[in-house]
Amino acid sequence: MKDQLKKLLYTKHFVDTPSGTIAEWRLSPWKVFFLLLSIAILLLLIYAQFFTPSPREFLGNVTFYAIIAICIIAVLWIVFSMVAKARKFIIGFILAFILILTFYYFLGTLLSYFGIMDFHIGGYSTWILIAILAGLGAKRIDGNLDRHDVGFALLVFIILLGANIPLNQNGGFLANLDKFLGMLGGWIP
Repeated sequence: MKDQLKKLLYTKHFVDTPSGTIAEWRLSPWKVFFLLLSIAILLLLIYAQFFTPSPREFLGNVTFYAIIAICIIAVLWIVFSMVAKARKFIIGFILAFILILTFYYFLGTLLSYFGIMDFHIGGYSTWILIAILAGLGAKRIDGNLDRHDVGFALLVFIILLGANIPLNQNGGFLANLDKFLGMLGGWIP
């Protein structure tokens, strides 16, 4: 009888091997959770039956708010698990963003100083381009430098140069895109 009551809250875990012979009893969190949940439901039913004027209305409200609480907990659980899984991507994105931004400003300063090409510094288009490139490169940051990383760096270099090659009197693609976005923003009241 003593071992039967112990099974309500404890689980037998083998300590030598998964199917071994030496075991110890450990407190099971799920069994404790469901025991406390069943006690809470029983107390709610007793309270509703004996201490409320309308048990049906009280239990309906409790059920409604329990469903809302479960939905909130489920959404939080999903969001936090996705953040935990995407943590490596987020860290890679931030590192790639900082590296590409530093490279962009360094290259722009260097080419402008020697009079080769003027870079478009600032504006939405620059930030959008750097964010897209950082998103593409976020998965590549793994601590190992290989030929794929060099290829991506060359791609970033070509894109940054190509986006700043003068197309007309306004400047390169990024400057024209910023002018277009400003024109669209002027139409919005």
